[in-house]
Amino acid sequence: MKYLMASPLIILLTACGGGSSSPANSSASVASSQINLSSSPVSSSSTANISSSSRSSVISGLDARPTNTACLAPAPVQTGTTQIEWQSAFPQLPSISGPSSLFQLPGDSAHWYVMRQAGYIYRFDNNANANQLTQMLNIDPQVDSSGNEMGLLGVAVHPDFSSNRFIFLYYSARDVDNNIQTHVSRFKVNTDGSFDASSEKIFLQFERPFTNHLGGQLAFDHQGYLLIASGDGGSGGDPYENGQNQNTLLGKILRIDVDHTDDGLEYAIPADNPFINQPNKRAEIWAYGLRNPWRFSLDSTTNDLWVGDVGQGKWEEINLVTSGGNYGWGDMEGDFCYEGRSNCSTANKIKPVYSIHHDTGACSVIGGFVYRGSEFPSAYGRYFYTDYCEKTMRSFVRQENGNLNHSVHNVVLPNIVSFAQDNQGELYALGQGSAGQQILRMQVTNAGQTAGSFPDQLSATGCVDANNPKNPVSAMIPYQVESILWSDGLNKTRFLSLPDNTQIDITNSGDFNFPVGSVLMKNFIQNNQHVETRLFAHTALGWQGFSYEWNDQQTDATLLTTGKDKAIGNLLWHFPSPGECMQCHTAAAGFSLGLETSQLNSQYHYESTNRIANQLDSLSYIDLFKSWPTSQQMSQKLFSLTDANATVEQKAKSYLHTNCSNCHRPNATSPVTLDLRFTTPLNQMGICNQPPKAGDLGIANAMIVAAGDPARSTLLKRMQVLDGNKMPPLGRNTVDDAAVSLMSEWIGSLTICN
Repeated sequence: MKYLMASPLIILLTACGGGSSSPANSSASVASSQINLSSSPVSSSSTANISSSSRSSVISGLDARPTNTACLAPAPVQTGTTQIEWQSAFPQLPSISGPSSLFQLPGDSAHWYVMRQAGYIYRFDNNANANQLTQMLNIDPQVDSSGNEMGLLGVAVHPDFSSNRFIFLYYSARDVDNNIQTHVSRFKVNTDGSFDASSEKIFLQFERPFTNHLGGQLAFDHQGYLLIASGDGGSGGDPYENGQNQNTLLGKILRIDVDHTDDGLEYAIPADNPFINQPNKRAEIWAYGLRNPWRFSLDSTTNDLWVGDVGQGKWEEINLVTSGGNYGWGDMEGDFCYEGRSNCSTANKIKPVYSIHHDTGACSVIGGFVYRGSEFPSAYGRYFYTDYCEKTMRSFVRQENGNLNHSVHNVVLPNIVSFAQDNQGELYALGQGSAGQQILRMQVTNAGQTAGSFPDQLSATGCVDANNPKNPVSAMIPYQVESILWSDGLNKTRFLSLPDNTQIDITNSGDFNFPVGSVLMKNFIQNNQHVETRLFAHTALGWQGFSYEWNDQQTDATLLTTGKDKAIGNLLWHFPSPGECMQCHTAAAGFSLGLETSQLNSQYHYESTNRIANQLDSLSYIDLFKSWPTSQQMSQKLFSLTDANATVEQKAKSYLHTNCSNCHRPNATSPVTLDLRFTTPLNQMGICNQPPKAGDLGIANAMIVAAGDPARSTLLKRMQVLDGNKMPPLGRNTVDDAAVSLMSEWIGSLTICN
């Protein structure tokens, strides 16, 4: 799960505020690329950290920074009533890279342990002022975390830990033939809390065909048997039909006895397992028909097994799993037949307790726990869960008649990947986020916050002229990007605004970190008619996306609360939901897509002054940045498809950077491990003469990029199709013919992959 499950909606490239971005804190630089970032001269007089005394040497398209008191991100709404919230538990902890699980050891409530996918376990004090992580285990050599969802994923403490000191771990590895394997291993914990790496004993290992859908959760049930979540094996659509195949361990919840052995096994099969001694059925199976049961939990009071199963293209599932149950995948997704499987049958399959449609912004459900702690009685009996993309904490109580009583809690900053219980039954959540914000604790407060919203009409937002909403207010600063994200050929205008007395922080990689209160605006225009206006706002609760649909009279636009498709002439235009915006605007992509030095390092005609000037110079001149761009950043740029001074390779890699690298880069959300940033050398991108990891699209001897042979390149094919294999999978309903032509020329020109 690095950095999450293989739900196709995770890899959407819907952009709600910009064009493209490089990752924050990236180590990539111009020196690491084999391509000259700027073969043509960049017109700029800026150098690193220019002082205001040398301001006169800068040619700026702007004279002064505009005042902004109206176009501001909406403030959170104070509820003023008793409310369940999730708040930072350890605000001084350093950043945890690739976290996967959080747990305590029995009898030791003074410490927490946190796992990293790379194969490490760290310990820290159970104290709000904890500020140090101490390494307690390193099994990086045997763990393969090369795929986004691979690595050290799950942990379970043996029920008799106080006497045997045993703990079980779930991780991905490689065998001698480089095949991907799942390992379930036992380790011994020393009395000082460190883990004995040499004590490993592998209980269960089995191969899997792809790098995604690993499942990964472990837990001991009330009988002392180990439950294991195993995903369907990966790719998309369960191509090997593992979910319904009872003769494979993939796509299942498994159950084994780790305290005894059967002949030929390191474990025994519990006598009450549902398929024991049945031909062509694996006796380890407890339940089947699951796609990617990333997180599950057992209710400590009722022993109910709650499973969050990550969906394919439309539905996320929360299942109440029982012995021998068939939960539908890959015949079913949610309550319905999966559209990618012909001759589907829903007979004898158990529907989810709750299905969540992706139109809500959900993309990867994160199953949690039923709260059985004592500190907050008002939350007792509620099942808590969230979604990696939507980032809203939710819960429900299942009533005796099966109905669910739902509650919505606060929006959280990190992308949650797992939940945890402490030794007292209090609930925590672990996520991917900034230092000090990755671990949250559930608590009940007397006054909560929920996300605020812009007004229903665009004209009332304060970001446009109320009398003519097509015109931005003077606080909105125009900008353009060099390499444009394809949006079905519509023209776009872009603007940004900051609260007064705040500035943008430029990261080392050139990303723009905007202060709270900032708003980005983009207009989508077809044949001089406004179709959509998107606002992307940095609120106190994080970034939020807002989509406005223009009326036919072109007098105003109305805020949409869900995704929508609309026929615009011969084009089917997609308006993204708020959650879909956040599927692309992630931390790995720098949140504010398109706002980076390499995208804005170009000449722009400022209508307000009728001057043409470099955008970075102009924004620096009006003190929009905390520090002026460095000389290195001023030497870097991307290239448009129509740049006559750029090489084919420069234009092709710029296009991939803008249209693909938001998801295909380190620490991003795609299950396919690629790095399509401009600065990444070709032989490190993971595409050149590399077999496809998500299907060959019917191409014989297919490669992602087959050097010299566009016809065998799935990357090019995905740009040409409009079915479920298209890339990007959302926000595009037409083919970018110019980009296809350019990419075909580039691939055809390749002779080697270095």
